[in-house]
Amino acid sequence: MLFATSILALALVATAWMMHNHHLHTIKQVEQHPEWDPRKRNFLLAQVHRRKKVTFTIMAIAAAVLLSPMIPENLFFVAYWGGICLLVMWIVVLAGVDMFATKTYILSLRDERIASRRALEEEVKRMREERASTEPPAKE
Repeated sequence: MLFATSILALALVATAWMMHNHHLHTIKQVEQHPEWDPRKRNFLLAQVHRRKKVTFTIMAIAAAVLLSPMIPENLFFVAYWGGICLLVMWIVVLAGVDMFATKTYILSLRDERIASRRALEEEVKRMREERASTEPPAKE
């Protein structure tokens, strides 16, 4: 049992470490590109902040799983694993919030592109009409 919990805790720590490295890479990218749109920069930094919470929660779960063989099998054991399950549910909630925030950001970008495309189409239409009205009629 101790071997299995150690392997699970190690896998969770490795996952959290990889996530942390990815967060650092994202922060570095944001810092290297001050010319990016402020909304994009804010979105990425907020995303890193949300995902750091998940990383720390995974580390807490890893520590709890590693300590679980030392918990006596009584009512406290059930409460202990109930707490671990609540931490897992917290990760699921944070993932849902992250998905919603990402969807909202992407939809706002899509709406902006649609609006700019419509404005460009209107400009082209106006220029064609202006050009047609200033050209002399074709000779037959």
